[in-house]
Amino acid sequence: MVGRNKIPLARYLFTRLRQQGVQAIYGVPGDFTLKALDHVPPAGLKWIGTCNELNGGYAADGYARVHGLSAIMTTYGVGELSAINAIAGSFAEWVPVVSIVGTPQRRLQDGRKNVHHTLGNGRPRVFAAMARHVTVAQTNLVDESTAADEVDRVIATSLRESRPVYVEMPADMVGKEVDAARLDEKIDVAKGTVGNESEEEILREEVLDRIYNARQPLLLVDSGGGVRALRDEINAFVKTTGIPTMCMPSGNNMVDHSHANFYGVHSGPVGQIDTMPYVRDTDLVLAFGPMFSDTQTLSWKVVPKEHKIITLNRNTIHILGLNGGEVAEIDLSRFLKGLTEQFDRSRLTTPDVSSLGDFRTVQPPAYAKPDGVTLDDSIDQTSFYLRLSPYLRPHDTVILGNATPILGGRDLVLPPNAQIIASGQWFSIGHMFPLSMGVSLARQYQSQEGRPPGRTILLDGDGGFQVTAQELGTVIRYRIPMTIFLINNAGYAYERQIHGMHEDYNDLAPWRYTELARVFGATEAQLVGSKTSQNVRKGELYTVRNYTIRTWRDLENLLADEEFCEGKGLHFVDVRVGKFDVPEKFRVVFERAGEALGS
Repeated sequence: MVGRNKIPLARYLFTRLRQQGVQAIYGVPGDFTLKALDHVPPAGLKWIGTCNELNGGYAADGYARVHGLSAIMTTYGVGELSAINAIAGSFAEWVPVVSIVGTPQRRLQDGRKNVHHTLGNGRPRVFAAMARHVTVAQTNLVDESTAADEVDRVIATSLRESRPVYVEMPADMVGKEVDAARLDEKIDVAKGTVGNESEEEILREEVLDRIYNARQPLLLVDSGGGVRALRDEINAFVKTTGIPTMCMPSGNNMVDHSHANFYGVHSGPVGQIDTMPYVRDTDLVLAFGPMFSDTQTLSWKVVPKEHKIITLNRNTIHILGLNGGEVAEIDLSRFLKGLTEQFDRSRLTTPDVSSLGDFRTVQPPAYAKPDGVTLDDSIDQTSFYLRLSPYLRPHDTVILGNATPILGGRDLVLPPNAQIIASGQWFSIGHMFPLSMGVSLARQYQSQEGRPPGRTILLDGDGGFQVTAQELGTVIRYRIPMTIFLINNAGYAYERQIHGMHEDYNDLAPWRYTELARVFGATEAQLVGSKTSQNVRKGELYTVRNYTIRTWRDLENLLADEEFCEGKGLHFVDVRVGKFDVPEKFRVVFERAGEALGS
């Protein structure tokens, strides 16, 4: 029986998450979490059970990229270690996820009992030591007098730092009573920040002075450093200043493509337009949340010279030459608003942008006989992604799998309020399908709040999909709308090009992808085209549609299908391409990567 003005600890934790707008929590039940899970529905949350903890972590990652915070709950040891790959990816790419772990009763841990899921060596919290390396705050809820404070602290830290946090909740602490009145107080996210407004004013003057004195400035936007939550402020700055702007591949969700001074993704010579001549000659780069990993910078060949860069993260600024190049703490939201308000466009030098062209006007080869591509030619990845740009609609979210789609899909032209999600640092195979599930669920909840839902569109490789394919059952179970373009080249195309072009370790089992939905739980009534489905009125239930396309004619017919373009229910497109097919401009990149393996 809960006392007056008291609430069970588990209910308090879940309620705090709900107050931050979180509506779903992912995971797999385990014996150390079962009693806690009883408190999920009363707190206003929905439990989304995934097939394994790793996929639950990936889904939570996707949910947080859209919503701004998410949560996953796993059991001690075996569960949390299954999820730690996803948590590490969220840490690497600045995604705020609350990782809750149900642990054994305190008396068992204190007595160093040989409990299942432990290593059997009397070290009950060895997994917590592992988690410290991939989370920015940790807590072990062992004392009801401090537990509520600790819950608030770690949630605030996750929001403030835009990174994962780790919460241990012993099974015997689930029902311990804490002060319910605290829930009437908002969590103070800003508490603990050091940014000083007067110091920020000095730094703003320094930045403005450098912009005004630059001959060829550039804004380079990525999604690391916690800046994902500041998309509106960054776009206001881009629009007000008129400074030429580009995105890194993983930052293509951050800038509206309609801005006249936006010149697309900076991929250097492998982009549709080579942006390197402008970047090479720039004398000032304001880089927002850059993730300059080797994979998305052609082994750092397209990274601007370090001495030209001012790095802006959510809580820090780094100006080389200022105090010896030290990092200063700021509130980037406040800092950017001040920059935008103070900016005097008349003092900005007009740079020569003629080399940048207009990425929006780049077109795939026309269908023509006898010299050009014909409708009956096989689909190839060199122009496949360009042909998808007209299919996109406002508010769509396009997710690029960590394979050839992340290469070819970076040059998609986005309509207003559409965005791309792509990895910039972690690049874990299999990440993007469960992530898409989390994205779609977050967009559904946003639509309930009156926001346009948009479609969730995944472009993934067959290799990545096979890693996490069992979550197709979760998608169908929870009726999550999604469109999947599976680039099917019967293997690891990326790896083939690097090494082992004809080796069987780069081959995949030949799955019948369009039959998977039935295996993973779609009913005959849901499967469009089955005899049972013919008796179901249109729009009456969640429908599942499967397609196989091989030629450009197949693609054009598909994109002309209004039911497909509406994106309701699940649409699974098996896109057959050649075994050795990759976007043509990246072949040289793969060759160089292969050469590096022998160095």
